[in-house]
Amino acid sequence: MWASTFIITKDALDSFSPLAFVFARFVLIIALSLAVLAIRGWRGGWRMYWHIDRADVPRFAAAGLFGYTIYQLGFTVGLDHASPFASSLLIAMMPLFSLALVTLLGERPHWSTWLGVAVAIAGVALFLLDRTEGTSALGVALSLMAAVSFATYGVINRPLVLRYPQETVAACATVMGAVPLCLIALPEALEQDWGSVGTSSWLTIVYMSIFPVYVAYMMWNWAIRRRGVSATSWSLLVPIVSGVLSALFLGESFGPLKVAGGVLAILGLMLMRPRPAGMVKPARGAAA
Repeated sequence: MWASTFIITKDALDSFSPLAFVFARFVLIIALSLAVLAIRGWRGGWRMYWHIDRADVPRFAAAGLFGYTIYQLGFTVGLDHASPFASSLLIAMMPLFSLALVTLLGERPHWSTWLGVAVAIAGVALFLLDRTEGTSALGVALSLMAAVSFATYGVINRPLVLRYPQETVAACATVMGAVPLCLIALPEALEQDWGSVGTSSWLTIVYMSIFPVYVAYMMWNWAIRRRGVSATSWSLLVPIVSGVLSALFLGESFGPLKVAGGVLAILGLMLMRPRPAGMVKPARGAAA
Protein backbone atom coordinates (compact mmCIF):
# COMPACT_ATOMS: atom_id res chain seq x y z
CA MET A 1 0.00 0.00 0.00
CA TRP A 2 2.77 2.44 0.83
CA ALA A 3 4.64 1.68 -2.40
CA SER A 4 1.50 2.48 -4.38
CA THR A 5 1.28 5.96 -2.84
CA PHE A 6 4.33 7.18 -4.74
CA ILE A 7 2.83 6.20 -8.09
CA ILE A 8 -0.75 7.23 -7.39
CA THR A 9 0.17 10.55 -5.76
CA LYS A 10 2.55 11.46 -8.61
CA ASP A 11 -0.29 10.87 -11.06
CA ALA A 12 -2.83 12.73 -8.88
CA LEU A 13 -0.64 15.83 -8.74
CA ASP A 14 -1.53 16.42 -12.39
CA SER A 15 -5.05 17.24 -11.18
CA PHE A 16 -4.36 18.74 -7.75
CA SER A 17 -1.89 21.15 -6.26
CA PRO A 18 0.16 19.26 -3.62
CA LEU A 19 -1.39 20.89 -0.57
CA ALA A 20 -4.94 20.83 -1.95
CA PHE A 21 -4.46 17.07 -2.36
CA VAL A 22 -3.26 16.85 1.26
CA PHE A 23 -6.24 18.92 2.46
CA ALA A 24 -8.84 16.72 0.76
CA ARG A 25 -7.24 13.51 2.02
CA PHE A 26 -6.93 14.57 5.63
CA VAL A 27 -10.39 16.06 5.99
CA LEU A 28 -11.62 12.58 5.03
CA ILE A 29 -9.08 10.85 7.30
CA ILE A 30 -10.14 12.90 10.33
CA ALA A 31 -13.78 11.94 9.75
CA LEU A 32 -12.87 8.27 9.20
CA SER A 33 -10.69 7.94 12.31
CA LEU A 34 -13.30 9.59 14.57
CA ALA A 35 -16.11 7.48 13.09
CA VAL A 36 -14.18 4.24 13.72
CA LEU A 37 -13.37 5.37 17.26
CA ALA A 38 -17.05 6.19 17.90
CA ILE A 39 -18.16 2.74 16.70
CA ARG A 40 -15.53 1.01 18.85
CA GLY A 41 -16.48 3.14 21.84
CA TRP A 42 -20.16 2.34 21.39
CA ARG A 43 -19.43 -1.39 21.24
CA GLY A 44 -16.56 -1.71 23.70
CA GLY A 45 -16.97 1.09 26.21
CA TRP A 46 -16.48 4.83 25.82
CA ARG A 47 -13.89 5.20 28.54
CA MET A 48 -11.72 2.40 27.17
CA TYR A 49 -11.48 4.02 23.74
CA TRP A 50 -11.96 7.74 24.37
CA HIS A 51 -9.99 8.31 27.55
CA ILE A 52 -6.29 9.27 27.40
CA ASP A 53 -4.14 10.22 30.37
CA ARG A 54 -3.32 13.92 30.57
CA ALA A 55 0.38 13.09 30.84
CA ASP A 56 0.24 11.41 27.42
CA VAL A 57 -1.29 14.37 25.57
CA PRO A 58 2.12 15.91 24.68
CA ARG A 59 3.30 12.55 23.31
CA PHE A 60 0.14 12.21 21.21
CA ALA A 61 0.68 15.75 19.93
CA ALA A 62 4.31 14.95 19.04
CA ALA A 63 3.25 11.73 17.29
CA GLY A 64 0.73 13.70 15.25
CA LEU A 65 3.26 16.39 14.41
CA PHE A 66 5.98 14.00 13.20
CA GLY A 67 3.81 11.18 11.83
CA TYR A 68 1.30 13.32 9.96
CA THR A 69 2.04 17.05 9.73
CA ILE A 70 5.76 17.03 8.91
CA TYR A 71 5.84 13.63 7.22
CA GLN A 72 2.96 14.33 4.86
CA LEU A 73 4.34 17.74 3.90
CA GLY A 74 7.74 16.21 3.16
CA PHE A 75 6.25 13.26 1.30
CA THR A 76 3.70 15.08 -0.87
CA VAL A 77 5.61 18.26 -1.70
CA GLY A 78 8.85 16.28 -2.00
CA LEU A 79 7.25 13.87 -4.46
CA ASP A 80 6.12 16.85 -6.54
CA HIS A 81 9.84 17.60 -7.03
CA ALA A 82 11.16 14.03 -7.34
CA SER A 83 10.60 10.83 -9.28
CA PRO A 84 8.56 8.14 -7.48
CA PHE A 85 11.54 5.79 -7.16
CA ALA A 86 13.90 8.51 -5.91
CA SER A 87 11.36 9.62 -3.31
CA SER A 88 10.61 6.07 -2.15
CA LEU A 89 14.31 5.19 -1.88
CA LEU A 90 15.12 8.29 0.15
CA ILE A 91 12.16 7.79 2.49
CA ALA A 92 13.24 4.15 2.87
CA MET A 93 16.29 5.54 4.70
CA MET A 94 13.98 5.76 7.71
CA PRO A 95 15.61 2.78 9.52
CA LEU A 96 18.91 4.69 9.46
CA PHE A 97 17.33 7.57 11.36
CA SER A 98 15.44 5.19 13.67
CA LEU A 99 18.79 3.62 14.52
CA ALA A 100 20.31 7.01 15.27
CA LEU A 101 17.42 7.88 17.57
CA VAL A 102 17.49 4.66 19.59
CA THR A 103 21.29 4.99 19.88
CA LEU A 104 20.86 8.46 21.35
CA LEU A 105 18.34 6.95 23.77
CA GLY A 106 20.96 4.52 25.08
CA GLU A 107 20.82 1.37 22.94
CA ARG A 108 24.07 -0.09 21.57
CA PRO A 109 23.52 -1.61 18.10
CA HIS A 110 25.71 -4.43 16.79
CA TRP A 111 28.75 -3.48 14.69
CA SER A 112 27.12 -4.95 11.58
CA THR A 113 24.37 -2.37 11.94
CA TRP A 114 26.87 0.46 11.59
CA LEU A 115 28.37 -1.30 8.59
CA GLY A 116 24.91 -1.23 7.09
CA VAL A 117 24.72 2.52 7.74
CA ALA A 118 27.93 3.09 5.77
CA VAL A 119 26.78 0.87 2.88
CA ALA A 120 23.33 2.50 2.73
CA ILE A 121 24.79 6.02 2.68
CA ALA A 122 27.22 4.98 -0.09
CA GLY A 123 24.32 3.54 -2.06
CA VAL A 124 22.24 6.71 -1.79
CA ALA A 125 25.26 8.82 -2.81
CA LEU A 126 25.83 6.59 -5.84
CA PHE A 127 22.14 6.74 -6.73
CA LEU A 128 22.13 10.54 -6.58
CA LEU A 129 25.20 10.76 -8.84
CA ASP A 130 22.93 9.63 -11.67
CA ARG A 131 20.93 12.67 -12.67
CA THR A 132 17.37 11.53 -12.04
CA GLU A 133 14.90 13.17 -14.38
CA GLY A 134 12.33 15.17 -12.45
CA THR A 135 14.25 15.04 -9.16
CA SER A 136 15.56 18.31 -7.71
CA ALA A 137 17.60 19.13 -4.61
CA LEU A 138 14.36 20.31 -2.98
CA GLY A 139 12.74 16.94 -3.68
CA VAL A 140 15.71 15.13 -2.13
CA ALA A 141 15.70 17.36 0.96
CA LEU A 142 11.96 17.06 1.55
CA SER A 143 11.99 13.28 1.07
CA LEU A 144 14.80 12.95 3.62
CA MET A 145 12.86 15.23 5.97
CA ALA A 146 9.90 12.85 5.64
CA ALA A 147 12.17 9.89 6.49
CA VAL A 148 13.53 11.61 9.61
CA SER A 149 10.02 12.60 10.66
CA PHE A 150 8.53 9.13 10.30
CA ALA A 151 11.47 7.55 12.12
CA THR A 152 10.83 9.96 14.99
CA TYR A 153 7.13 9.09 14.89
CA GLY A 154 7.91 5.39 15.35
CA VAL A 155 10.05 6.03 18.44
CA ILE A 156 7.55 8.47 19.98
CA ASN A 157 4.52 6.35 19.19
CA ARG A 158 5.60 2.98 20.57
CA PRO A 159 4.80 3.73 24.27
CA LEU A 160 1.34 4.85 23.15
CA VAL A 161 0.56 1.70 21.17
CA LEU A 162 1.66 -0.33 24.18
CA ARG A 163 -0.86 1.44 26.44
CA TYR A 164 -3.86 2.29 24.28
CA PRO A 165 -6.10 0.54 21.73
CA GLN A 166 -5.12 0.94 18.09
CA GLU A 167 -8.20 2.99 17.26
CA THR A 168 -7.47 5.45 20.06
CA VAL A 169 -3.87 5.98 18.97
CA ALA A 170 -4.90 6.36 15.33
CA ALA A 171 -7.66 8.88 16.04
CA CYS A 172 -5.77 11.04 18.55
CA ALA A 173 -2.52 11.20 16.58
CA THR A 174 -4.42 11.74 13.32
CA VAL A 175 -6.49 14.63 14.62
CA MET A 176 -3.56 16.30 16.39
CA GLY A 177 -1.42 16.03 13.26
CA ALA A 178 -4.06 16.54 10.58
CA VAL A 179 -5.64 19.73 11.97
CA PRO A 180 -2.44 21.83 11.63
CA LEU A 181 -1.73 20.08 8.32
CA CYS A 182 -5.14 21.12 6.97
CA LEU A 183 -4.64 24.69 8.19
CA ILE A 184 -1.31 24.87 6.34
CA ALA A 185 -2.94 23.42 3.21
CA LEU A 186 -6.09 25.58 3.37
CA PRO A 187 -4.87 28.46 1.13
CA GLU A 188 -4.05 26.07 -1.73
CA ALA A 189 -7.31 24.19 -1.13
CA LEU A 190 -9.25 27.42 -1.56
CA GLU A 191 -7.45 28.11 -4.85
CA GLN A 192 -8.03 24.59 -6.21
CA ASP A 193 -10.61 24.28 -8.99
CA TRP A 194 -12.60 21.46 -7.40
CA GLY A 195 -15.24 21.56 -10.14
CA SER A 196 -12.71 20.29 -12.67
CA VAL A 197 -11.79 17.26 -10.55
CA GLY A 198 -13.02 14.08 -12.21
CA THR A 199 -14.46 10.92 -10.68
CA SER A 200 -11.19 8.98 -10.96
CA SER A 201 -9.37 11.73 -9.04
CA TRP A 202 -11.95 11.61 -6.24
CA LEU A 203 -11.59 7.83 -6.10
CA THR A 204 -7.83 8.36 -5.79
CA ILE A 205 -8.40 10.59 -2.76
CA VAL A 206 -10.68 7.98 -1.17
CA TYR A 207 -8.15 5.20 -1.74
CA MET A 208 -5.24 7.34 -0.53
CA SER A 209 -7.15 8.28 2.61
CA ILE A 210 -8.35 4.86 3.67
CA PHE A 211 -5.60 2.41 2.74
CA PRO A 212 -2.09 3.95 2.67
CA VAL A 213 -2.83 6.22 5.65
CA TYR A 214 -5.50 4.88 8.00
CA VAL A 215 -5.18 1.12 7.39
CA ALA A 216 -1.41 1.13 6.79
CA TYR A 217 -0.71 3.29 9.87
CA MET A 218 -2.81 0.91 11.97
CA MET A 219 -0.78 -2.03 10.68
CA TRP A 220 2.46 -0.12 11.24
CA ASN A 221 1.53 0.67 14.85
CA TRP A 222 0.60 -3.01 15.36
CA ALA A 223 4.06 -4.02 14.12
CA ILE A 224 5.88 -1.36 16.16
CA ARG A 225 4.03 -2.52 19.29
CA ARG A 226 5.25 -6.09 18.84
CA ARG A 227 8.65 -5.72 17.22
CA GLY A 228 9.84 -2.24 18.15
CA VAL A 229 12.20 -0.42 15.78
CA SER A 230 13.04 -3.71 14.04
CA ALA A 231 9.69 -3.41 12.27
CA THR A 232 11.07 -0.49 10.27
CA SER A 233 13.22 -2.89 8.24
CA TRP A 234 10.09 -3.82 6.28
CA SER A 235 10.29 -0.40 4.65
CA LEU A 236 12.98 -2.02 2.47
CA LEU A 237 10.19 -3.47 0.36
CA VAL A 238 8.73 -0.05 -0.46
CA PRO A 239 11.35 1.21 -2.96
CA ILE A 240 11.52 -2.22 -4.61
CA VAL A 241 7.78 -2.36 -5.24
CA SER A 242 7.63 1.37 -6.01
CA GLY A 243 10.43 1.04 -8.56
CA VAL A 244 8.63 -1.80 -10.36
CA LEU A 245 5.33 0.11 -10.38
CA SER A 246 7.06 3.30 -11.53
CA ALA A 247 8.68 1.51 -14.46
CA LEU A 248 5.41 -0.22 -15.43
CA PHE A 249 2.99 2.68 -15.10
CA LEU A 250 5.05 5.88 -15.38
CA GLY A 251 7.84 4.72 -17.66
CA GLU A 252 10.61 5.69 -15.25
CA SER A 253 14.00 4.63 -16.62
CA PHE A 254 16.74 2.94 -14.60
CA GLY A 255 20.35 3.29 -15.72
CA PRO A 256 23.17 1.08 -14.37
CA LEU A 257 24.34 3.70 -11.86
CA LYS A 258 20.85 4.22 -10.48
CA VAL A 259 20.21 0.49 -10.18
CA ALA A 260 23.60 -0.12 -8.50
CA GLY A 261 22.99 2.69 -6.02
CA GLY A 262 19.51 1.43 -5.20
CA VAL A 263 20.70 -2.14 -4.68
CA LEU A 264 23.58 -0.96 -2.47
CA ALA A 265 21.25 1.23 -0.39
CA ILE A 266 18.82 -1.63 0.16
CA LEU A 267 21.68 -3.99 1.03
CA GLY A 268 22.88 -1.49 3.63
CA LEU A 269 19.40 -1.27 5.12
CA MET A 270 19.26 -5.06 5.34
CA LEU A 271 22.51 -5.05 7.32
CA MET A 272 21.11 -2.34 9.57
CA ARG A 273 18.05 -4.37 10.51
CA PRO A 274 17.75 -4.45 14.33
CA ARG A 275 17.25 -7.80 16.02
CA PRO A 276 13.62 -8.54 16.95
CA ALA A 277 12.67 -7.14 20.31
CA GLY A 278 10.28 -10.00 21.01
CA MET A 279 6.57 -10.14 21.40
CA VAL A 280 4.77 -8.10 24.03
CA LYS A 281 1.34 -8.34 25.55
CA PRO A 282 -1.44 -6.59 23.62
CA ALA A 283 -2.51 -3.12 24.77
CA ARG A 284 -5.61 -2.80 26.88
CA GLY A 285 -8.75 -3.07 24.81
CA ALA A 286 -6.86 -4.14 21.70
CA ALA A 287 -8.02 -7.10 19.70
CA ALA A 288 -5.88 -10.21 19.83
